[in-house]
Amino acid sequence: AEQFCSDMYHAPVSHVSPTIAALPDGVPAEFAKWPDTGMQFRATTGGHGTGFFSGPEKFIPVEEREDRLLLGLIGPQAGKYYARESREACRERLGDARADRINGAHMTIFPSLSFLPGVQTLRAWHPRGPNEIEVWAVTVVDKDAPPEVKEEYRLGVMRTFSVGGML
Repeated sequence: AEQFCSDMYHAPVSHVSPTIAALPDGVPAEFAKWPDTGMQFRATTGGHGTGFFSGPEKFIPVEEREDRLLLGLIGPQAGKYYARESREACRERLGDARADRINGAHMTIFPSLSFLPGVQTLRAWHPRGPNEIEVWAVTVVDKDAPPEVKEEYRLGVMRTFSVGGML
Protein backbone atom coordinates (compact mmCIF):
# COMPACT_ATOMS: atom_id res chain seq x y z
CA ALA A 1 0.00 0.00 0.00
CA GLU A 2 1.57 3.24 -1.01
CA GLN A 3 -0.64 5.15 1.42
CA PHE A 4 -0.18 3.88 4.98
CA CYS A 5 -2.11 6.57 6.84
CA SER A 6 -5.56 5.00 6.59
CA ASP A 7 -4.68 1.40 5.89
CA MET A 8 -4.93 -0.18 9.35
CA TYR A 9 -7.89 -2.41 8.54
CA HIS A 10 -6.17 -4.45 5.80
CA ALA A 11 -3.35 -5.98 7.86
CA PRO A 12 -5.30 -8.58 9.88
CA VAL A 13 -6.87 -9.93 6.69
CA SER A 14 -4.06 -9.54 4.16
CA HIS A 15 -1.09 -10.57 6.28
CA VAL A 16 -2.34 -13.26 8.66
CA SER A 17 -1.45 -16.27 6.46
CA PRO A 18 2.24 -15.45 5.98
CA THR A 19 2.46 -14.41 9.64
CA ILE A 20 1.16 -17.81 10.76
CA ALA A 21 3.41 -19.61 8.28
CA ALA A 22 6.48 -17.82 9.64
CA LEU A 23 5.82 -18.59 13.31
CA PRO A 24 8.60 -20.64 14.91
CA ASP A 25 7.96 -24.38 15.40
CA GLY A 26 5.67 -25.12 18.32
CA VAL A 27 4.16 -21.64 18.48
CA PRO A 28 0.34 -21.79 18.21
CA ALA A 29 -1.42 -19.96 15.38
CA GLU A 30 -3.25 -17.79 17.95
CA PHE A 31 0.02 -15.89 18.42
CA ALA A 32 -0.59 -14.35 14.98
CA LYS A 33 -3.81 -12.66 16.15
CA TRP A 34 -3.74 -8.98 15.25
CA PRO A 35 -5.05 -6.34 17.66
CA ASP A 36 -8.55 -5.17 16.87
CA THR A 37 -8.75 -1.78 18.60
CA GLY A 38 -6.83 1.39 17.98
CA MET A 39 -6.86 5.00 16.91
CA GLN A 40 -6.75 6.58 13.47
CA PHE A 41 -5.70 10.16 12.72
CA ARG A 42 -5.34 12.11 9.52
CA ALA A 43 -4.46 15.69 8.77
CA THR A 44 -7.33 17.83 7.58
CA THR A 45 -5.19 18.81 4.59
CA GLY A 46 -2.19 17.34 2.85
CA GLY A 47 -2.91 13.60 3.08
CA HIS A 48 -0.71 12.96 6.13
CA GLY A 49 -1.89 10.50 8.74
CA THR A 50 -1.22 7.80 11.26
CA GLY A 51 -2.97 5.04 13.10
CA PHE A 52 -1.99 2.62 15.79
CA PHE A 53 -3.31 -0.43 17.54
CA SER A 54 -3.76 -0.16 21.28
CA GLY A 55 -4.25 -2.97 23.67
CA PRO A 56 -4.06 -4.41 27.15
CA GLU A 57 -0.25 -4.43 27.32
CA LYS A 58 -0.35 -2.08 30.31
CA PHE A 59 -1.92 -4.81 32.39
CA ILE A 60 0.67 -7.48 31.53
CA PRO A 61 3.82 -7.36 33.68
CA VAL A 62 6.88 -6.53 31.57
CA GLU A 63 8.61 -9.83 32.39
CA GLU A 64 5.64 -11.77 30.95
CA ARG A 65 5.26 -9.78 27.74
CA GLU A 66 6.10 -11.02 24.33
CA ASP A 67 5.14 -9.41 21.11
CA ARG A 68 3.45 -12.49 19.73
CA LEU A 69 2.71 -10.95 16.37
CA LEU A 70 6.36 -10.04 15.76
CA LEU A 71 7.29 -13.72 16.15
CA GLY A 72 5.81 -14.31 12.70
CA LEU A 73 6.43 -10.91 11.18
CA ILE A 74 10.07 -10.52 12.18
CA GLY A 75 11.24 -13.28 14.55
CA PRO A 76 11.39 -14.42 18.18
CA GLN A 77 14.51 -12.50 19.24
CA ALA A 78 13.19 -9.26 17.77
CA GLY A 79 9.76 -9.79 19.33
CA LYS A 80 11.29 -10.34 22.77
CA TYR A 81 13.58 -7.33 22.41
CA TYR A 82 10.73 -5.08 21.25
CA ALA A 83 8.24 -6.24 23.90
CA ARG A 84 10.50 -6.61 26.93
CA GLU A 85 14.17 -5.77 26.73
CA SER A 86 13.90 -2.27 25.26
CA ARG A 87 10.67 -1.33 27.05
CA GLU A 88 12.08 0.40 30.13
CA ALA A 89 14.38 2.62 28.07
CA CYS A 90 11.34 3.46 25.93
CA ARG A 91 9.31 4.30 29.04
CA GLU A 92 12.01 6.63 30.37
CA ARG A 93 12.24 8.44 27.04
CA LEU A 94 8.58 8.52 25.98
CA GLY A 95 6.37 7.82 29.01
CA ASP A 96 3.94 5.07 30.02
CA ALA A 97 1.33 5.51 27.29
CA ARG A 98 3.78 5.12 24.42
CA ALA A 99 5.69 2.33 26.15
CA ASP A 100 2.67 0.27 27.17
CA ARG A 101 -0.39 1.04 25.09
CA ILE A 102 0.75 1.42 21.50
CA ASN A 103 1.72 -1.92 20.01
CA GLY A 104 1.64 -1.44 16.28
CA ALA A 105 1.37 1.57 14.01
CA HIS A 106 1.50 2.96 10.50
CA MET A 107 2.03 6.49 9.27
CA THR A 108 2.56 8.48 6.11
CA ILE A 109 3.94 11.91 5.43
CA PHE A 110 2.20 12.41 2.11
CA PRO A 111 2.96 11.83 -0.68
CA SER A 112 5.86 9.44 -0.43
CA LEU A 113 7.28 8.63 3.03
CA SER A 114 5.80 5.91 5.23
CA PHE A 115 6.77 4.20 8.49
CA LEU A 116 5.81 0.95 10.23
CA PRO A 117 7.03 1.10 13.84
CA GLY A 118 7.37 -2.35 15.42
CA VAL A 119 8.27 -3.82 12.07
CA GLN A 120 10.84 -0.99 12.06
CA THR A 121 10.70 -0.06 8.42
CA LEU A 122 10.73 3.27 6.67
CA ARG A 123 9.60 3.28 3.05
CA ALA A 124 9.94 5.88 0.33
CA TRP A 125 7.58 5.44 -2.62
CA HIS A 126 8.81 6.61 -6.04
CA PRO A 127 6.29 6.56 -8.91
CA ARG A 128 7.95 5.36 -12.13
CA GLY A 129 4.95 5.55 -14.42
CA PRO A 130 1.17 5.11 -14.42
CA ASN A 131 1.35 1.43 -13.40
CA GLU A 132 4.73 1.20 -11.72
CA ILE A 133 6.23 2.22 -8.39
CA GLU A 134 9.69 1.80 -6.92
CA VAL A 135 9.94 1.27 -3.16
CA TRP A 136 12.99 2.00 -1.06
CA ALA A 137 12.74 0.09 2.22
CA VAL A 138 15.03 0.90 5.12
CA THR A 139 15.21 -1.04 8.38
CA VAL A 140 15.61 1.02 11.55
CA VAL A 141 16.87 -0.84 14.62
CA ASP A 142 18.02 0.32 18.05
CA LYS A 143 21.80 0.69 17.98
CA ASP A 144 21.95 -1.06 21.37
CA ALA A 145 20.08 -4.13 20.09
CA PRO A 146 22.08 -7.38 20.05
CA PRO A 147 23.40 -8.53 16.64
CA GLU A 148 20.86 -11.39 16.41
CA VAL A 149 17.97 -8.92 16.87
CA LYS A 150 19.38 -6.63 14.17
CA GLU A 151 19.72 -9.60 11.82
CA GLU A 152 16.14 -10.77 12.45
CA TYR A 153 14.83 -7.30 11.68
CA ARG A 154 16.94 -7.10 8.52
CA LEU A 155 15.69 -10.45 7.25
CA GLY A 156 12.10 -9.82 8.35
CA VAL A 157 11.83 -6.52 6.49
CA MET A 158 13.43 -8.06 3.38
CA ARG A 159 10.85 -10.88 3.50
CA THR A 160 7.98 -8.41 3.36
CA PHE A 161 8.69 -8.07 -0.36
CA SER A 162 9.66 -11.65 -1.25
CA VAL A 163 7.71 -14.44 -2.90
CA GLY A 164 7.37 -16.32 0.41
CA GLY A 165 6.90 -13.20 2.53
CA MET A 166 4.14 -10.73 3.29
CA LEU A 167 3.07 -9.49 -0.12
